[in-house]
Amino acid sequence: MASDERRLHPLSWLFAAAQVAKGFVLPALLVLFASGDSYELWALAFAVPVVLGAVLQYAVFRYRLADDEMVVRDGLLTRTERHIPYARIQNVDLVQNPLHRVLRVALVRVETASGSKPEAVMRVLSLAAVDEMRAAVFAGRRTSAAAATRPDPQAGVLLHVPVRELVKLGTISNRGLVVVGAVAGLWWQRARFQPDMGDWAGPLIESAIDRMPVATGGPPIVRAALAGAVLILAAVVLLRLFSIGWYVLQLYGFTLRRRGTDLAAAYGLLTRVSRTIPASRVQSLRATESLLHRWFRRQSVELRTAGGGSGPHADGQLDVSAVGATAQGQWLAPLVETERVPALVEAVLPGAAIDSVRWQPVAPRAWRRIFVRWVALAVFPAALLAAVAGSPWLLLLIVPGGLAAAMHARLTVRNAAYALTSWGVLCRLGWWRRTLTIVRYARIQTVALCESPFDRRHGMASVRIDTAGAAAGAYTMRIPYLDREAAVAVAHRLQDEAARQPFHW
Repeated sequence: MASDERRLHPLSWLFAAAQVAKGFVLPALLVLFASGDSYELWALAFAVPVVLGAVLQYAVFRYRLADDEMVVRDGLLTRTERHIPYARIQNVDLVQNPLHRVLRVALVRVETASGSKPEAVMRVLSLAAVDEMRAAVFAGRRTSAAAATRPDPQAGVLLHVPVRELVKLGTISNRGLVVVGAVAGLWWQRARFQPDMGDWAGPLIESAIDRMPVATGGPPIVRAALAGAVLILAAVVLLRLFSIGWYVLQLYGFTLRRRGTDLAAAYGLLTRVSRTIPASRVQSLRATESLLHRWFRRQSVELRTAGGGSGPHADGQLDVSAVGATAQGQWLAPLVETERVPALVEAVLPGAAIDSVRWQPVAPRAWRRIFVRWVALAVFPAALLAAVAGSPWLLLLIVPGGLAAAMHARLTVRNAAYALTSWGVLCRLGWWRRTLTIVRYARIQTVALCESPFDRRHGMASVRIDTAGAAAGAYTMRIPYLDREAAVAVAHRLQDEAARQPFHW
């Protein structure tokens, strides 16, 4: 394998400068549009030294593909040399916007289990250089020549999400709040300088109400109620439309493939993302279904790997691979039919037959604790509102609040369960928004037996499980409301199973 040092693509300085300029120019243009003034133009002068620094960064960046590691050298005044063993590399991800695709280049992120930020960000490499890097990484991870040539019976497409499924996902999700919030903020800023900008909304609503026969000649309260209904309906429709547009833009053409022992996902309409995830390094899986998920008979499945994150990366970009997922998650399936979830999970975790596990319930008396907590949440606001408003009849709100709390408590306990299998642990929680979390014994890092003062009072405890894919200060799985004896037995079983498993990254 060639070991000479390589440089970035000759046009890398252009993309680095464009990224820095975008951080200054776009906010300045938004401020100018919102305020109508021009005194913020002086801020653009700060982009000049930063752009110059980006160009110098291209000049000093080097990387080398050795036999068993990648060596990256970077820095102008403070030089940094990083040695990244191929065996430790989790993902080699590509991001391509339309200009990237025209010039046949890509931004490359090399991720390990060291944290939420990539180990190396290369802006940009040619596609030929990317293929060479991936070949070196994958070849360096193989343990034998036989493993490299052995055919994979599961190779091929595991999942393809068409546009109609993304429309359903947008209907289910509230991701459109991001766009609505941005538009509302910009509109409010502009309206401060042009107050007449929002005057079109009132006449439009009045015109819509006048077309309704029930509002013709009706009392003012009817027209007010109809105006509120029209506003709510318009907000819901716009929210869903924005949400659909968001997911179509971000996840267009989502395709999950098995490539050897790895998972490869590609998606995106304008900015195309390509991710490679070693299937053997998946830390946990989580399937989620809300009320609308169940209506469409669909679920969303997320996976976690060590070090994978969705926050801002070292290059200043958000990890678009985790759009709509949790802080540490990546999409395995943004939306998939419920009946296909067991087969998809088994394709990623061989031997994980989730449709044949034996579920164990939580403590039946746990519903009382949930009921008391939710009744308290209903009683105090109602009592406070009655005292402030001087209307004792508002205390009647406690009755429906108590009934809702009782229903919530019963359904929560009825749907909560866990299972200990020969290969891993599963936990399902929630009734309105149901989640199923799956962790293999080999991926368990720590097991904690937790008892709050309320747990000790009721003779209960919870078990928390942490893997390498959990966020700092968080945990991967929690099994709550167990009888203390059962919680101790579960914790000991998990500790014994994890100790018997050989640890491999």
